[in-house]
Amino acid sequence: MLKKWLTCLLVLLLSFSLAQACADEIIIEQIATQIGENCVAYPQLSGMKDAAVQQKINDDIVMSSGVTNHIVTLATLMGGQQKLMVNYQAALLEDDIFSVVISAKGKLPGKRDGHSWAAMAYDLHTGERLTLDDLFADVDAAVARMEQIAEETLSDELNGYMEYSDILPLPVESFTLDENGITFWYPAEQFSLLSGYSGACQFWYEELDGLWLDQENVQLSDAEIKTAISAGIAEGKLPHVPVQMGQSMQQVTQQYRLLRTPDEFPGGRYFVLGDPAFRQILVISDALSAEYSQSVVEGIQLRRGGLYGLLIGRTTQQRWREVLGQPDENVAFSENMAYDYDLPAGQYDVYHYGENQLRLHADENGVLCALQLCK
Repeated sequence: MLKKWLTCLLVLLLSFSLAQACADEIIIEQIATQIGENCVAYPQLSGMKDAAVQQKINDDIVMSSGVTNHIVTLATLMGGQQKLMVNYQAALLEDDIFSVVISAKGKLPGKRDGHSWAAMAYDLHTGERLTLDDLFADVDAAVARMEQIAEETLSDELNGYMEYSDILPLPVESFTLDENGITFWYPAEQFSLLSGYSGACQFWYEELDGLWLDQENVQLSDAEIKTAISAGIAEGKLPHVPVQMGQSMQQVTQQYRLLRTPDEFPGGRYFVLGDPAFRQILVISDALSAEYSQSVVEGIQLRRGGLYGLLIGRTTQQRWREVLGQPDENVAFSENMAYDYDLPAGQYDVYHYGENQLRLHADENGVLCALQLCK
């Protein structure tokens, strides 16, 4: 089932395409009840050829997400001080998989105030809920790798900024799939942020290379990789990252939740965002004033994943130069610079594409440790 998606993943990345419809012309319809500023919204599917499977999925969304209880709560909030906002993110992976995570923030059943996720992934052929056995050849090995990554990266980014900080065990029964990868959604009592939202952890498909069931990889040629990188950087975008160059930082922080006060470095600010899409991804703006409401995105730095097969932690400087050619600039990255920018000492190559540039940072062993889109 996931085989087709893994096979064409790199091809999809070439155009940054988002899968929103499938062969059955499935439609994700929003069902919403709003009273004043409070709202409960959740998805239902329509357009499936198999009406029984469609009904099975729609019924389970209602039963498993708790929206019925949220609607009851909504009716009690009229004129009161408490609030409730229930919304969702949903994804269709062609005619194979439907995923949805429902976010409920405010007055929750049995609680005064809080936040919860309800995550579900369905096989569109049977209507059954997916488990990790449907996705990974060796579930224990996959979970072990993901838990290692989660513990190393989330602890590093979030230490000291969490109310509840039990990153392990990974909530293996609470996950969604989309065009970028798999995301696990934590219960609030295990992992919760000071923002009031429960935690989550996303893994891109290529981060778990070799673990997927029936995986077939499409290998892009060096020329195809070079063309894709040139087009994306010139446009100010990176695959998987839902922001782009020039976008308002106020809009970005409102949509993706600023995790903590931005860190300053010489010439700018790093923004750490709370949305799981930004694990080990820093958004960069200027540092010209105390406020950033008028600032825009001036850079995006990846410390995980990669770029069309050029993978952080794996690809050598020699290899990316084979693909991209000799850099326009090469800059030594001293220990002092490493301290200022929180990156390993080494060097970085600069490639110019239109008004933008790509920086590929090599550590002292000549291995890619970060890449950055910037002006």
